Amino acid sequence: MTREHVIPSFLYKLQKSSGKQFVGWNEVVQKMVGGEAKVKDVCSNCNNGVLSELDAYGKQVLDEAGILVHNYLGRSLVLKYDYARLLRWSLKVSFNSSRTDGAHRHLFEDFVPFILGVAESPPRKRVALLAYLASPIALDKTQEVNSAFVEAALGAKTLNPLIVRICYGYVRGDDSLVLRINILGPLVLFMPIFNPEVLLGHAAASIRRLQKLHPGAVDLYGKKRLVQLRAGASTWIDMWSDQARRVRGLQGNA
Repeated sequence: MTREHVIPSFLYKLQKSSGKQFVGWNEVVQKMVGGEAKVKDVCSNCNNGVLSELDAYGKQVLDEAGILVHNYLGRSLVLKYDYARLLRWSLKVSFNSSRTDGAHRHLFEDFVPFILGVAESPPRKRVALLAYLASPIALDKTQEVNSAFVEAALGAKTLNPLIVRICYGYVRGDDSLVLRINILGPLVLFMPIFNPEVLLGHAAASIRRLQKLHPGAVDLYGKKRLVQLRAGASTWIDMWSDQARRVRGLQGNA
């Protein structure tokens, strides 16, 4: 057995190269923690083989989209992808996170063969993949601009940093799914994971509801190999709102 990074190591390295310390909320110990979280029960063949290849593919997609930078200045991007491979990688990253905090781990069990490349893509009524480009914050229009934001912007007037968060949320009024969210700097990957008994039509309606909540979110399903994303109304800070509410609630500040 070997250890595997929860957040792929290439993202950790890029964050570290900024010279800043990054921390995240750990729901098991209920506090902010730093360091490189790892899962310990990964077989060496998987870690050094198929899972390593998935991370290499994830890096390729992000690199070609131009977001592997400390501050993304664009208001749009072109995402080139293979649906099955990108979904496998996204599920793998989210699954690793769930294994560290226990949140929704059971939801991923049926997808493990697919993640490992030995099963077909799960149907859209079980899991979907949507991409969203978060907007930057305008530093000259933000009331509470701290020095860390100004420094991170590297002289630019807007800030959209490469901060990675693997978390989850909900679609209000829809108990047919759990929404897993991979925040990869400005690029947000939504993965609604549906209850097994959900019908295809109901899953499609939930996906449309999610797109209404986040105008500009693009459903990546199908034979498309390329989509253009335009920054939506929600900023990268807005994308953290579900996790922030849980933290405040656990700390008694809700």
